[in-house]
Amino acid sequence: MTATRPSVWDDLARDLVDLRVTAGNPSYAEIARRIGDQRERAGAQPGTARPGRTTVYDTFRTGRRRVDTGLVVEIVRALGADEGEVEQWSERCRDALRASARATPAVPAAPAAPTDAHPPADPPADPPADPPADPPADPPADPEEAPPARPRPTGFVPGLLALCVVLNLAGRVTVDQLQLPIFLDMVGTAVAAVVLGPWWGVSVGLSTNLVGVATSGPLSIPFAAVNVAGALVWGYGVHRWGLGRTIPRYFMLNVLAGTVCSLVATPIIVAVSVDTGHVADLSVQRLLPVTHLLAVSVFLTNLVVSLADKMVCGFVALAVAEAVPRPWRTRDGGRRRPERPAPSVPGLGPTP
Repeated sequence: MTATRPSVWDDLARDLVDLRVTAGNPSYAEIARRIGDQRERAGAQPGTARPGRTTVYDTFRTGRRRVDTGLVVEIVRALGADEGEVEQWSERCRDALRASARATPAVPAAPAAPTDAHPPADPPADPPADPPADPPADPPADPEEAPPARPRPTGFVPGLLALCVVLNLAGRVTVDQLQLPIFLDMVGTAVAAVVLGPWWGVSVGLSTNLVGVATSGPLSIPFAAVNVAGALVWGYGVHRWGLGRTIPRYFMLNVLAGTVCSLVATPIIVAVSVDTGHVADLSVQRLLPVTHLLAVSVFLTNLVVSLADKMVCGFVALAVAEAVPRPWRTRDGGRRRPERPAPSVPGLGPTP
């Protein structure tokens, strides 16, 4: 008689499913790819590092008698958990193994040694082994791996890029006319980087500053570096570093974008040594007698304004991304491309 399957494994499998949904519902193939990357960084051979997609899927199934603790830890880490959470999952697996061992019936004691007076009876048959777990069924196809119903229109990318440049220029004009304590000249850059990718954002940033020469003069050109830096942080943050999986991570991504942009802008402002016409220039003059260093005064003033500005730009980009159909946000316009990374935008799921 076999032991009843411990429900602790089912609880663990269901919690793994919840964690996968929270992480943006990446495909099993994508999780396997991330695990392979982890193993390669640890020194495994590239050809053998990646586990099978079915092996990963099988860990999420209920009805298991036990699971591979090492694989669970790798899956949890691939889904973006920090090391504290990873250790909690590892301890859960160890607890489950102990509970499973307690639930397993004891092995019958060995028969007494035979004596001359009492010849041995026929040896007892080996106790029946537990039947193997049901072989995994073929994993269901993930929605993100299915061909999209609506492919991206041919002119979508050029149209969106042109709109992003217009957004940047309109934001700059609005700030100049209303003397707002913010920049708003990177809204379009953020939209392109979040929706399409980092280098699309770079193209929007460069185009904005080149076109901006008509209204701002040659001073617009060196500040293109700020637009480029913001595009790379937003784009790689969402599409490579996993900082778009949750709202708190996305918030920190915008903080990072604001800080990086200030670090890039400060030496440019100090080098050109001209009045940019922004209301922040007045704050620099007021702070200078306190710091006695122009670079420090410029950085501190620019950082305060930049953090607020990049938060606005970033969440406007998020709102635009929510309005764009998901297949249109893929690099290939919604055509199926297996084994691609699947970063996500908060609330939107993966954006390969």
